[in-house]
Amino acid sequence: MMLQPKSFEEPNSFFCRGYDKRQSVLDCIAWYVDANALNQKDKPCFKCTQGTEVRGGFSKS
Repeated sequence: MMLQPKSFEEPNSFFCRGYDKRQSVLDCIAWYVDANALNQKDKPCFKCTQGTEVRGGFSKS
């Protein structure tokens, strides 16, 4: 698998392990909050450690 140079990546996106694709930080935060607030255990975002880190990093910026 070839990775693109960082200069070609969107600054507000990352590779999501739960969905196995690149997604925006804002989508991650929305899905993470919804899944945990509504206790949707069937969603990959439920109790996602990567989602916790993304949310924490976004709040510090």
